[in-house]
Amino acid sequence: MGIVDIIIGIVLFFLIILIHEFGHFAVAKLCKMKVREFAIGMGPRILKKRVGETLYCLKALPIGGSVSLDEDVENDDPRSFRNRPVWMRMLVIAAGAFMNFVLGFIFCVIYILISKNIATNTVSGFYAGSVSSAQLQRGDIIKEINGMSIYTTMDISFQLSNSVSRDQGAQYYSYDFVVERDGETVQLHDVKFASRAYAQMIADYTVLVGEETGYAGLITEYYDPETDTFTEAFETLSANDANAEFCAGVTEITEKYKEAYPKETNSLFLDFYVLPAEKTVGNVIGAAFTTFISDARLIWVSLINLLNGTYGLNELSGPIGVVQSVGTAASFGWSSLMTLAALIAINVGIVNLLPIPAMDGARLVFLIIEAIRRKPIKAEHEGMVHFIGIIALMVLMLVVTFNDILRLFSGG
Repeated sequence: MGIVDIIIGIVLFFLIILIHEFGHFAVAKLCKMKVREFAIGMGPRILKKRVGETLYCLKALPIGGSVSLDEDVENDDPRSFRNRPVWMRMLVIAAGAFMNFVLGFIFCVIYILISKNIATNTVSGFYAGSVSSAQLQRGDIIKEINGMSIYTTMDISFQLSNSVSRDQGAQYYSYDFVVERDGETVQLHDVKFASRAYAQMIADYTVLVGEETGYAGLITEYYDPETDTFTEAFETLSANDANAEFCAGVTEITEKYKEAYPKETNSLFLDFYVLPAEKTVGNVIGAAFTTFISDARLIWVSLINLLNGTYGLNELSGPIGVVQSVGTAASFGWSSLMTLAALIAINVGIVNLLPIPAMDGARLVFLIIEAIRRKPIKAEHEGMVHFIGIIALMVLMLVVTFNDILRLFSGG
């Protein structure tokens, strides 16, 4: 990752913050609210300029931004945030996340446009070493995997990699599929995928057999990976000197497999590829929309996994980690960069809508309560809740930044 990639990461991070705060700012202006300050970053100001009643500034810490509307202050100014109609205040608060979603969708469109083709969920063929072809067929449209609806190829990869059916180190990984086949919905139970090492062994054996006849179609006729032993069929075969070269090849393949099998990289082998779709305006917009929905769901599932302990706090990333990840993605090309950019933009939108003190979601909750009871909550009470939230978020930011720095120096 070079300096250009790091700069791209920083620019993208600031763009996502800027578009979020601009959403609040623009809607506040449209609603005739007084905007005291529009800031990118947190901490002390390093650049500032006043235009009219609004102070525009850049702050030292690149970990957020703010639009100051005196939302926690009670006064008599009719243009003050708290004195505007509650529906206007809701629009202002929701506008930040909405703009992140718009930006995320734009990134999805760009990703689709620069991709070679639009990937579908229709099985087009199988790679050498495939075992899922025992149940999946060409032309199958994948609808569900282990109960999760499938919209994009990312959904397929995510579910196969993260489902509870996955067992690291196993020779087979088993899943339940729902596919559309010849216009009918078909349920497929216990669809097996091989580990990478096992699939490579099957593929190598296929190459070894080639055009020769008289040999078994699968290497498992000669070698049992469960017990790590050769079968009687292989012993009979190797007793004939005419098969010496072939048997030596089988032995070499199994030794290669046994060396690779215990390694952590011996993950599931996705053994089929999907049918590409023609790029039309409708297909591009449709694919961008399904990618957006898929990304949003992936983020939501990840948040749930964080809460239930599937992921640890040490796996969270702050600004340094985000910039590093974006820089790494940029080094792989624009397609990878746009994929990650969409995820980050949508993630910022979703997280901001969570009902966490100091987040936009918590402010929306207070406004909803106000709309129901037709009476605002006292500014000092709401302000105290958000102040506590800000302190907690700052502590969390320090923790994740510390983790980012550790990963940066450890190469993790």
